[in-house]
Amino acid sequence: MRNRTVQLIAKKELVDTLRDRRTLFIALLLPLLLYPALLLGLTGIIGATQRNLASDEQRILLDGVDTASELGDLLRAQKLEPVAGDSDDAILPQRVAELLADIGHDEKNDGARGQLRLLLKKHSYAGAIVCDPGFVANLGASKRAFVSLVFDSTDEASKVARGKVARALKAFADARRSELKGRLPSQLDLIQFAEAPVQRKPIELASLSQRGAYSFAPMLGLLIVVMALTGAFYPAVDLAAGEKERGTLETLLVAPVTRQEIVLGKFVAIWIIAIVTALLNLFVMGITFSKLAGMMGTGKIAFDLPASAVVIVSVILIPTAALFSAIALALSSFATSYKEGQHYMSPLFLAAMPLAMVALLPNIELGYGIALVPVANVVLLVKSMLLGGHAMGPALVATGAMVVYAGLAIAAAVSIFKRESVLFRTGAGRGFDASSLRASRAGLPVPAHGLLAFFSTLALMFFLSGKVATSAAAVRGFFLTQFVAVLLPCVLLAKKLKLNLKATFALRMPRPSQALMAIVAGVSSVLVVIGLYVGFMPERQETGFEEIIKLLFAEVPPWLFVVMLAVIPPVCEETLCRGFVLSSLRERFGVRTAVIVSALLFAALHLDVYRLPSTFLAGIVLGFILVRTGSLLASILCHAAFNGVVAVANYWPWLATRVEALDGVTVGCAAVVLSLVLVFFARQVPPPAPVASDPADPVDLGETSSTVH
Repeated sequence: MRNRTVQLIAKKELVDTLRDRRTLFIALLLPLLLYPALLLGLTGIIGATQRNLASDEQRILLDGVDTASELGDLLRAQKLEPVAGDSDDAILPQRVAELLADIGHDEKNDGARGQLRLLLKKHSYAGAIVCDPGFVANLGASKRAFVSLVFDSTDEASKVARGKVARALKAFADARRSELKGRLPSQLDLIQFAEAPVQRKPIELASLSQRGAYSFAPMLGLLIVVMALTGAFYPAVDLAAGEKERGTLETLLVAPVTRQEIVLGKFVAIWIIAIVTALLNLFVMGITFSKLAGMMGTGKIAFDLPASAVVIVSVILIPTAALFSAIALALSSFATSYKEGQHYMSPLFLAAMPLAMVALLPNIELGYGIALVPVANVVLLVKSMLLGGHAMGPALVATGAMVVYAGLAIAAAVSIFKRESVLFRTGAGRGFDASSLRASRAGLPVPAHGLLAFFSTLALMFFLSGKVATSAAAVRGFFLTQFVAVLLPCVLLAKKLKLNLKATFALRMPRPSQALMAIVAGVSSVLVVIGLYVGFMPERQETGFEEIIKLLFAEVPPWLFVVMLAVIPPVCEETLCRGFVLSSLRERFGVRTAVIVSALLFAALHLDVYRLPSTFLAGIVLGFILVRTGSLLASILCHAAFNGVVAVANYWPWLATRVEALDGVTVGCAAVVLSLVLVFFARQVPPPAPVASDPADPVDLGETSSTVH
């Protein structure tokens, strides 16, 4: 073997691979943009969903000791709520004692264990502390006292509560030990007792199979998603890109069938393969995990798949496989070869895997919010069903959401397959459509440029984020986020692409009346939003954003605080969202879609699920104002007025009092004012859109590019 020849061939293959821009994009640039965006989005969703169990106050059944005793005080110091059993139900302590006696007589009595588990859950107890008869008397007589600690190792709240109880009991035992040693230093037998005055008897509520499900359920949900995605991946590439490469697609297109029938036929074939693949893997994984649980040793964990769980998992698998099949078919339709199809499919894996790993995180349960997140809702539903969960409401929402997403993906696949430019592209050139040509010749960005700017912003926000402990760090992080992450990418892209800056960023002055009405729109909008949130939205725990605002308010000068809230974010965020992003979407998709999509991206940019409705509606208003005035400054003024009310209220007690105590009449008046302002803008004649620089261009630029869609 000649090493020189091997090196030359290896060099040649590396050069050929790296010459492919798609490979470089998929391997380097896409993960750099996609993963930070996914992680930031998931952080916001999880932050709104994940229970902060350490700071939450769990209810604990305390039987045998007065809740006002020293032990009760120590439990409350650990952020627990000790509750006497008979306060909820007079016979509850007796029923708990009977079930504990049954478990004590037979440790394998899963029936009694399950009844006790359901009984505590019914009364919203995270666990129980059951003191043996004579607990207080024994301690008073310098005798050991026994206590049963009843907890569920498969429930996150119960696990956290068990740790809190252990710390409280340790403090209680330390107090007894110190008291005894101080009172009787010479009596060694009592001092020996003092080393362990309270003996704990742990009682596990979860059965072996439930503990096995707790161990394997997150991994099982993750593997089901992977198998469903893999099952759809290769057939989709073969039935779309592979058929193009073999030259057999044309034969199918000239047959007496419609494009929709072709797409649906291919989709059904891919869908069936994906479902069968996932179900077979589910069956094999169930057997494998059962065997693995047995190998861990008798009495530790067990694993089985209940029939009810299998049915529910199969039901949710149907729309999940449909979603992956439709997306895979749509993406592979763009490819001209099997290799190119694999490049297009890789982003699907990159996007799905972080979402599927949500089930591996602690303290995350299926709720109504996360039930709307694709893939994450599937793995959490699988986890919930295997653990015996009864969250039927979120389960139905998750299933319905996946059905809707699958339907949208199928509609997108049909629409893509109807485009001749997609089916018969040769792979050479960039393949501009008419709208892209119009935008390019008018000096405007195209949708790909807008998405690149947005995801670059999210990536920079992720990499520039850090722990904020001081006001100096908060100010530095704020300026870095706004100027480097939000403003810089779109400005650099505009310069790099040599865009028409005046057209791209709507750099024109609004009329005085428009500027005044934009400010009125901002003030009335914030009053409406605050009123709606106070009246209809549930309270939430303080987030990192609120903590930073409080830190800045306490330590920075008032003028800087107002500038940081009411000036800099409106300028930077409007330049990105209403300037660059909206301009990139407007020519291709029309004004209405561009305003809605830019508002969605604007809401996502704030990384706060709780504020998502308000920021989305604000984005709609801001986009509408920009379209009707043709001025970015008008939307900046509206945004500044919105933020300014919040900033000034921190320093003006009169305004803060009235904002916090908004009544229905005030909110209604603000809504009427906002409606009148929007009517004013609706009657404004928007300026003409920019036209191509070459008037002799054969592409029709007349009506489409000079009017508002």
